[in-house]
Amino acid sequence: MKKVDLDYLVIAVLFVSGLYVATTGVLMGLFGTPQFFLHSYAGYLSGTVAAIHLALNWSRVTAYLRRRFKQSDRTPSQRPQRDSLVGRRGFLIAIPAAAAGFLLGRLIPNRQPAQIADETTTDIGQLYHRWSKPGYTLSLGSLLNWGGQPARYKTYPQAERVDLPDPHGYRGLTLEETIEQRRSQRDYAAGPLSLAELSQLLHAASGITDPSREFRAAPSAGALYPIETYAVVQQVTGLESGLYHYAVAGHALERLRLGDLRAELVVAGLGQELLGQAQVCLVLSAIFQRTRWRYRERAYRYVLLEAGHIGQNLYLVATSLGLGACAVGAFLDDNLNVLLGLDGEAEAALYLIPVGKV
Repeated sequence: MKKVDLDYLVIAVLFVSGLYVATTGVLMGLFGTPQFFLHSYAGYLSGTVAAIHLALNWSRVTAYLRRRFKQSDRTPSQRPQRDSLVGRRGFLIAIPAAAAGFLLGRLIPNRQPAQIADETTTDIGQLYHRWSKPGYTLSLGSLLNWGGQPARYKTYPQAERVDLPDPHGYRGLTLEETIEQRRSQRDYAAGPLSLAELSQLLHAASGITDPSREFRAAPSAGALYPIETYAVVQQVTGLESGLYHYAVAGHALERLRLGDLRAELVVAGLGQELLGQAQVCLVLSAIFQRTRWRYRERAYRYVLLEAGHIGQNLYLVATSLGLGACAVGAFLDDNLNVLLGLDGEAEAALYLIPVGKV
């Protein structure tokens, strides 16, 4: 390979790696993700290739610097006339550009945001927060159809069931010790989780703790329990890799799909590598109608609050078991819903919680 060909190849690699670093950096800033798939390695590659590019063109760089320093030693009368012409032209262009920038900076901040549904904000979250206040939509109550109460439990009758060990009996850290030690863990060690550990995690998420009244481990508005739990299993003793649904009533897993789903999961999770490293990734979804039929415009608030309760339960149990967990809220909704086989409307994914050995 000729030197010029190598130089062009280095430039191409530098451009691609630099573009990837910039793009993933922007995504990390937008979604608040602490790491991104191959982001650090692409940065190292960019630095290395930049150094190679500099070495290949060192003679040109030094020649350019020598020319520039020699030009700076010239007197004004020695400089070519075209330099002054270019300078004047650039100065004339800079004046209107600066004026336009000043005017834009003064005028744009004063523009009023467009109104949405006669509200004074374009922030949909804030608009929903106002709209979901109790009594805010009483005048629309007769116009809205909130539907009826759906089934309390979701099951997959055709799926093969895997019974889980009894989650009771384990005594780990005290509650106070667990709260003090709880941290988000993003790096996981090798080796499988046990089926008993997965059983305790699922019981802490949505397990029934009062069979007579069917109350569960996490609080729920009206005891309606809209949250469903799925497990993307990668390394759990006694389980094949694949996608499982937690059947709450029987404390069992329903096998929905076999295979290594780590690549799909990482893509859905915006390239966050911890999702593919963890031995199991628990995904919380919501069947909104379970709460909507009773709480109407307040339903979505209560559903998200419940997902947070369950997430904290999982954190604490993982910590007590000596495992690591990290809640993830940044993901591509459509990709994750497809992975779980959800329509994204009646039921949609809300939360990712990978759990692994530390």
